Amino acid sequence: MTQVADFIENNRDLLIRRFQEEAGKLESARGLKPHQIIDTIPEYLSTLATISRQGHRGDPQATKRRLEETHIGLRLRSGYNQEEATSEYVLLGRLISSLWEHLPQHEQPPYPDKALLFSELQDAMNQVIVTFTGYTLEDRQHEKLFLRRLEAIASGLFATPEAPVALHERLGALVEVVQQAMNADAAALLLADPDTTRLVPAMYTGRWSGQVDAEPVQDPESFVGRLAASEEPLALADATDAHTSLAEGVRRSGLRSLLGLRLWPHGKLLGVLYVGVAETRVFQPQTKRYLETLVEYLSGIIEKALLLQRLRASNERLRASETFHRMATEAISDALWDWNLLTDALAWSPSVQTLFGYSPEQLGPHISGWSDNIHPEERERVVHSVHEVIDGGGTRWKSEYRFRHQNGDYVHVTDHGLIERDARGKAVRMVGAMQDITVQKVASTAIQESEERLRVAAWAAQLGTWDWQLLTDTLRWDERCKSLFGLPPETEMTYEFFLSRIHPEDRERTHALVQRALTGEGGGEFRSEYRTVARGLEGERWMRSAGRVIFEGSRAVRFVGILQDISERKHQEEQTRSRAEFEEQLIGIVSHDLRNPLNAITLSVAALVRQEDLNERQAKGISRIQASAERATRMIRDLLDFTRARLGGGIPLQRGACDLHALTQQVVEEVRLAHPERDVHHEGSGAGKGEWDGDRLAQVITNLVNNALAYSPPGTPVRVETRGEDGTVLLRVHNTGEPIPPELLPRLFEPLTRGKEKVGTASRSIGLGLYIVNHIVNAHGGRVEVRSNAAEGTTFTVRLPRE
Repeated sequence: MTQVADFIENNRDLLIRRFQEEAGKLESARGLKPHQIIDTIPEYLSTLATISRQGHRGDPQATKRRLEETHIGLRLRSGYNQEEATSEYVLLGRLISSLWEHLPQHEQPPYPDKALLFSELQDAMNQVIVTFTGYTLEDRQHEKLFLRRLEAIASGLFATPEAPVALHERLGALVEVVQQAMNADAAALLLADPDTTRLVPAMYTGRWSGQVDAEPVQDPESFVGRLAASEEPLALADATDAHTSLAEGVRRSGLRSLLGLRLWPHGKLLGVLYVGVAETRVFQPQTKRYLETLVEYLSGIIEKALLLQRLRASNERLRASETFHRMATEAISDALWDWNLLTDALAWSPSVQTLFGYSPEQLGPHISGWSDNIHPEERERVVHSVHEVIDGGGTRWKSEYRFRHQNGDYVHVTDHGLIERDARGKAVRMVGAMQDITVQKVASTAIQESEERLRVAAWAAQLGTWDWQLLTDTLRWDERCKSLFGLPPETEMTYEFFLSRIHPEDRERTHALVQRALTGEGGGEFRSEYRTVARGLEGERWMRSAGRVIFEGSRAVRFVGILQDISERKHQEEQTRSRAEFEEQLIGIVSHDLRNPLNAITLSVAALVRQEDLNERQAKGISRIQASAERATRMIRDLLDFTRARLGGGIPLQRGACDLHALTQQVVEEVRLAHPERDVHHEGSGAGKGEWDGDRLAQVITNLVNNALAYSPPGTPVRVETRGEDGTVLLRVHNTGEPIPPELLPRLFEPLTRGKEKVGTASRSIGLGLYIVNHIVNAHGGRVEVRSNAAEGTTFTVRLPRE
């Protein structure tokens, strides 16, 4: 079979010529001579051919890296940007793969050989990323545009709880936005089945719309299966290879290169999403980053929508259950009545005589036989309440009142009524029941309502219930309880058997809590969380159990409670804790490790600036590098301070004698040099000396003044005031412009919090400035306050003790 090396060697001159033609169209290539455009490409093609034939044996890999560094360095010095530099390696991959794309499969290079080529080109693009720094403004704007589109489409899913939009009605639009953002020809979304481990095809757009079928979702070696197991974007350079397990619709579509990612990328599997493009492509790192951002945002939308759907379904089931049980309870009563609302005729059941001493004939056939016997103090309220329900379109009525017995005494009753309406909604009949609750009014009602709530809540929340009759030592578990412990419904339960099914490490503690409840400690309440010996599909299973002991005098007679599976909550808590620790540690590690290369860049730039033979273009390029390195250094400093504050016990201080007036004037002058077009004014008064860390206070002043410049319109002044007071000094920074949104003020000093938009600047903030300002001021024993409104502008005030 023909190798990649054969195609390169047989078409070497053609590849070089076509590379020169297409690479010469780049903006930064204008004015370059042909040999400057080609530079190391001929030797680089030969090296790729060598690697194709012999792999990494010998020194072809070292040669390839040397050629890449030389080529990328020349591009950097020629003013190329990162995208242009990476696009040249994409161009090489496209030119080489185009040599065989039209050939039958058996005449093309073998898959491992092609995969090796694209892997080498991907390494080259990674080298570009190492050489070029930053994520461009254009990239960020592109990302924000499509995130806003996703948010606009998703708004209908959450904005109208009374008439919500179903998730499946918006999935197509959401996936199409991702397809457009990725500049792809098609996109596919598969969601995880909540009841199994399967992935279910949910939406296909573009050239796959209505064509994809038989997705190999359960094959771990398929492209979809590998996506589900990967936390990083996964690319498939050539989807036409027969050995790759894919849906037939993907193959029939003619799309070649695929790129996908799981939902969530770093959490519980929610599904997978992948896109396809028509040409063979080595996906750039920027493209993968776009996909990661889009997929993470889409994951949040889908997960929230699914949770809302489940909540609404649960609420509907709860309402239906409540109606059924309450109607059944109301229908089973001692005295029944039937009221014809059209004629006011009222019929009583014979039990009314047993309950109240009247025969149905004595009460009469009219509604007045009921209303006249209601206690005079309550008659108006009760009659008004029943007519209010009838006239207001209600379907049921309930009231408690005193009803006159035939012997003249008044008894407490509870009265329930259900209203029947015709097709036009007019009330035509009302059927109900009355019960004498004089003796058991408080106790009976409390027990009945408590048990009813428990039964409905347990059913709706998928809780198991248990009832231990202590006098007979009979323990009853419902089927839900037994299933949570992995037991069949017919299992006979005892307390000892229950203990044996608890994890050994939790058994003694749970038993002790049961004994405390049985002795009446804590009012007989029992609460415990423990593991079972039966492991579930997701691993270790956690249970939450709560109950109460019922006493007769001092003797415990009954122990009832509920059981709930909290495994998912426990696993999520552990994952959340581990992820938070990892993220904080990662910030610290990355911040430290980035300082060395940035120091090298800064020193190198300083040396280049001192050269006298620089032309204007070179000087501007070096200035841009220097500014970027300084910005990155500030970001790393903020990240280090953030890490110290979160992990290291606070930001360290080196106190010494310091004059806040002089320090502030120095910082203001430095800011003026950086922003000559802005009016920054400083005014000091009173004694400004104290014992502080001057460098840290300079950091506070710089952050506050730069923030004031960034968030105020051009042409408006920024006022800085320092004033000495008794025992303290005050620093105040004021600017005009749009006020800080009120909802942002309470969390303004939290990490990673930024305003919506900065005025007149394209600089990127990581949202740690005010967090660090607050920590530095607090470390000095001071405090920071902010006041912001449209009339007065925005003012940050720092108060520092002198020692």
